[in-house]
Amino acid sequence: MNSPPVSELTANAHARRDQGEHDVFVRRLNALYPLQPHESKALETLVDASYAVLPHHDILHEQQPSKEALVLLEGLACHYKVLDSARRQMTGFVLPGDFCDFGFLSSSATRQGVMALGPTLVGRIDLRQLSAVGDKMPNILLAAMRAASVDQACARELVISLGARDALQRLAHFLCEMYHRLRIVGLVGAGAQFELAMTQAELGEALGLSTVHINRTIQQLRKQKLITMSQGLVTILDAAGREAAASFDPRYLRPN
Repeated sequence: MNSPPVSELTANAHARRDQGEHDVFVRRLNALYPLQPHESKALETLVDASYAVLPHHDILHEQQPSKEALVLLEGLACHYKVLDSARRQMTGFVLPGDFCDFGFLSSSATRQGVMALGPTLVGRIDLRQLSAVGDKMPNILLAAMRAASVDQACARELVISLGARDALQRLAHFLCEMYHRLRIVGLVGAGAQFELAMTQAELGEALGLSTVHINRTIQQLRKQKLITMSQGLVTILDAAGREAAASFDPRYLRPN
């Protein structure tokens, strides 16, 4: 399927922003640290611009200076590193409501690239405004630091998957994490269904498996009646069974 032109994506981005779609950012930080109504309102005003990024285009380049904080408002993105061999490794995932990178917390350059996996909408936050709001409302910065802690925990779990989990456990654990992170911000629909804008090749790249192995593992999960996956949609049929298959413990997603 062909991607819509940039002009159309940009127009849709502005329309969605006008509808208050960046509320997902407020929901995400509220889940990490309960905020007062006036603090949530301040968060809404921080996202002062948004723009669309096409699939497989960079949101942030490696070593890009932290001149602003970027928030993913829609879609799915990944952190990645390209090795000298030109091979790429995904090292983490950015979901709606997440900061795309946390270099702004320490004025550090982006250590890894951040790439859109599907059509995405990204919000900009001016660092001077964030600093001013943080001075008056330190709970907002505390929530941001907890978000950074969760981001690191997710990266560590991916390392554990690559080093110690078998193929079925890797995929089941990944889907468990996606489900929990999306449910927190209200993006799991009726019937425990959520969007996952990743091809089987991209899943294999993320989980250190071949495309053939990913396909075989998906079929295993289907045969066990744990999930269905079709056209970018994942449906959880047996949440308890899937978590048992992955030995999944969601406590790393809750830093408090």
